[in-house]
Amino acid sequence: MPPDSAILNTSQTNRTPAGLVPVGAYVRLSEDKALKANAASWRREGDQVAVQLEEIGGFAAAQGWYVAKVYNDNNTPASDPLLVRAGFEEMLRDLEAGVIRGICFYHSDRIARLEYDAARINRLYAIDPGLAGRAVTGGTDLPTQEGRSLFMMQATMGGMEVHRNKVRASAANKRLARAGVMRGAPRPFGWDEDRLHLHPEEAEILAAAIRAVPGGKKVGAVRKEWIAEGYAPKRNKNSASRHSLSHSTVEARLVNPRNCGYVTHLPQADRQAGGQPWMPDRIVYMDGKPVMGPWEPIVTPAEWAACVEVIKERKAGHKAALSRPHETAVKYLLSGIARCGKCLFPLTANQYPKRSPSYERYGYRYACLSNLGGCGGVTRVGPPIEELVVDAFLGEVRRSLGATVKADAVHVERLAEVEREIAEVNRRRLAKRITLTLALDLMEELETERAELMDRCVPPKVQRRTGHPALLKEWEGYSAGERKHHLRQDVRAVVVHPQGRGRRPFDPGLIEIEWTARER
Repeated sequence: MPPDSAILNTSQTNRTPAGLVPVGAYVRLSEDKALKANAASWRREGDQVAVQLEEIGGFAAAQGWYVAKVYNDNNTPASDPLLVRAGFEEMLRDLEAGVIRGICFYHSDRIARLEYDAARINRLYAIDPGLAGRAVTGGTDLPTQEGRSLFMMQATMGGMEVHRNKVRASAANKRLARAGVMRGAPRPFGWDEDRLHLHPEEAEILAAAIRAVPGGKKVGAVRKEWIAEGYAPKRNKNSASRHSLSHSTVEARLVNPRNCGYVTHLPQADRQAGGQPWMPDRIVYMDGKPVMGPWEPIVTPAEWAACVEVIKERKAGHKAALSRPHETAVKYLLSGIARCGKCLFPLTANQYPKRSPSYERYGYRYACLSNLGGCGGVTRVGPPIEELVVDAFLGEVRRSLGATVKADAVHVERLAEVEREIAEVNRRRLAKRITLTLALDLMEELETERAELMDRCVPPKVQRRTGHPALLKEWEGYSAGERKHHLRQDVRAVVVHPQGRGRRPFDPGLIEIEWTARER
């Protein structure tokens, strides 16, 4: 038997000994077990098709044929109408061009499971019945009309068998999913090899990312952090690529319903449809409630749902702009917030020319670009403006927290005084020291003030996101997207006024911050 390297080479051609018919040997297997993610170490790629080739070689010799060329479609299904089999297509071209004078295969279901493929082979044999064509088993004899008819029937029945098996397997898998049964699969990101208990490191960073997305963190920022920490996509024996984590892979890990314990079911037909499936739509329900799996969840359902909702909204917002390049991670803090002081057009952040002094010192700038619809009258360095706005924002947060405590104390003290005054009015009325008319006037004024004070005593920090002490502690660890998300809660716009021509020192007075109006 030829070595494995020869078997796997679909272009191998041998010289034809005199007197023997040169035929092509077609070998195929839908799934090579050696290429599965958790394959046993003793398996070797191509072992199973090598057995087919050995049988074909002996059969061909008995027929007076010689295997001149091997066409190998190992690990390639024949029942998928969207899949092009390279070895099969090359075999048809060689058979029609006369490179080989026939084909030999182990069984008809190795070469065709679709009527269309069987018809393409039958056409060549109907044109030239002198071609050799036999199966080792199954009785297929392509040079005869009866043999070609049988071949077409075998392909039809083979396709039906594959379809029935898929339907039965899909129904069984769905029943298992609804029962919460965990089936065999590669280890998911965030869990140990048993797929039940959490991986100590992966689960922690995955949970942190899921909780950070609703706070403004972009999927692109998560991807960059994970790549920097050395995380890579999962690979199997068939993975030739060594690329880093893709955006879609990171997004799929974040929105995976497994993160909060939900069971999902994705039929095989949908897996083959192409594209990244949106797994939140694949949750299995029983009696209107999601089925929970036996594994440890990484986050709560509420935390997972918040992350999914934000990512879904971002995808919908970007869908209309997919025709032009866009960033998946926030690079500039004030993009979309800074505006021109002359025309109020949004400023665009862009880099200075590389190797220029401004690029070395600042890197980028904010500019009102006339080609986008602005007046072109303002261009300012970026980092100093961002530092000024951040300092003002954090200062406002600190002052608001301190002012809240002070205001609450004043209001509570006055509220107690009002209560005492109301009691005193009642006491004096009962003692006939004031008239009823005067008592009612005083009571209405005091009751109105009491109602206002009670409203003001509701802690503002409950109503505003920036009024939380954790913001000040965690600010340095936030990504640009998270910082921008918090800024937008309080900063409506940053208006950058023109500074004039020539080199001048940065003037903070030309930066105007418009704060978001607060409800009282």
